[in-house]
Amino acid sequence: MKFCLPTSARWLLNWIGIFMFIGQSRALDIGSRFRVELGQGPVTRSGSGTYGGTCYGTDADLSAIYTEAIDLAQVALDSLNSYATSATVRATVETFFGIKPDSSTPTTVSASYSAQFAYVKYIFGQIVAFSTSTEDTGISQPGFFCDDSWRWKTEMDYGSDGQMNGKTISQTTGGAVQWSWWSPLYKAFLGTGPGCVHNSQEATLGFTVVTDIQKVYTITMCPYSFTRARRKDSLSAWRSKEKIISDGTPLGAALSTPGTLMHELAHLVTKRVITDETVSSNGQKAYFPSNVAKLAEESTAKAVKNADSYTWFATAMYLDQCDWSRQICAQSTSTSTVAKRSNNQTSTDKPLMRRSNRRTFLPCLLTGLQDDLE
Repeated sequence: MKFCLPTSARWLLNWIGIFMFIGQSRALDIGSRFRVELGQGPVTRSGSGTYGGTCYGTDADLSAIYTEAIDLAQVALDSLNSYATSATVRATVETFFGIKPDSSTPTTVSASYSAQFAYVKYIFGQIVAFSTSTEDTGISQPGFFCDDSWRWKTEMDYGSDGQMNGKTISQTTGGAVQWSWWSPLYKAFLGTGPGCVHNSQEATLGFTVVTDIQKVYTITMCPYSFTRARRKDSLSAWRSKEKIISDGTPLGAALSTPGTLMHELAHLVTKRVITDETVSSNGQKAYFPSNVAKLAEESTAKAVKNADSYTWFATAMYLDQCDWSRQICAQSTSTSTVAKRSNNQTSTDKPLMRRSNRRTFLPCLLTGLQDDLE
């Protein structure tokens, strides 16, 4: 029996479908969730006007990068929900978060780790939920910058009203600090170090600012995240398997701009409860797969609070043509020359360093990172 809708009903359903599509697209458009600084004009001390317009002329599709960052989180969440049916997911969860399966029922999470497992799912869920919320009373009007030119170097001390108080920072602190980066809108972020650095020794990818007192919530993606050699603005070609990832490729070669943004989103949506933990065995920040895995071995409690743990687990799940549970690609759809979940390591899997929520390359990585996914 054939059933036909009246013409008016078909028309209505078609428009509902169109509006649903538009609504979903808007939810993942970066401008629907962030105040993206696109205007032209100078940075002003009053914090009014264009705030510098640091994203003006940026040669990158910011909305596409943002959409893929959210997709990374969604895929990670979906993968966690398939924990019982996927040995690869279970092994990768253990590698990056230290969460182990039950010894008697391997398809379930050990009761000792059930709270941490639920927490990881919650964080990914928060990132996804943030993208679809038009308003968030906890994080109002987040800003998105493509440079840190909204700050500048000063030796003067400023009060909470944004006015100079007649003293230098050195006088106010008793000589402990000689200068600072300052602007009225972001005074709470002061600090004594620069945000975006790019020189022969290091290059910063991004950082996040959270201050409840002044209601300032921002993500700054530094210029180097858009300009570094062989950068990946998208992992979609490998996600769709249009391009094949070779056996033995280190997961670190999948460093991407969406992955960096997802890292910063983890800081932002949790108001930096998700932070950058330190690996006890080497004193380095837990950035990049090798240090993330070391952190997971040392402490699950720290691993589930570490931003890069979420980035690399999500990247591993996103690029599902490989089993990345030992931080190298073992082809999942063919006979692999690299044993799945093997202990093989590669010399190119070097840790990236970041400082104070700033994603920063070490000197050797400026010229020496093998980019096997190109």
